[in-house]
Amino acid sequence: IADVAGKGTSAALYMAELKGLLLSLSMIHNSPKALLVQANRVLANHLDSRSFITMTYAVLDLGRRTMTYARAGHTPLMHFRQDGEGVRIVDVLAPDGIVLGLGIDGIAARFEQMLQECTVPLRSGDVFVLFTDGITEAMNPSADLFGEDRLQELVAELGHLPPDEI
Repeated sequence: IADVAGKGTSAALYMAELKGLLLSLSMIHNSPKALLVQANRVLANHLDSRSFITMTYAVLDLGRRTMTYARAGHTPLMHFRQDGEGVRIVDVLAPDGIVLGLGIDGIAARFEQMLQECTVPLRSGDVFVLFTDGITEAMNPSADLFGEDRLQELVAELGHLPPDEI
């Protein structure tokens, strides 16, 4: 999941470029960190100096029952799970990482150094919620933000339901 800073045609074109780049890089890299490091190197040379991309990239390994992911400045992931006694838990997963595509001298090394790759076990009933700030920054008529806390509460309340009902 990714989000391009800005709006309009240029943001849409950058997202299309990102999609093609990821399709190519995913054939080479199994590691989310390695893929994001390479994507950052390419994008830093091509994005407008006022643009950047936030992204979370995850790989599911159903054989090992794991999910490995890295987060480049994107909103956190939410992981709904139930403990052995049926208590509903929502972990907010926010490992370190900075945005993709900054064309600043020396930033590529800093990007690679800061980016964390994490692996979590998959259990029956787990739900992972990946989202953009369009969800959490949505406002009601009183200009109140929906917010991450409210989203986390909803995930805790509804996470046990089938995906189409969530």
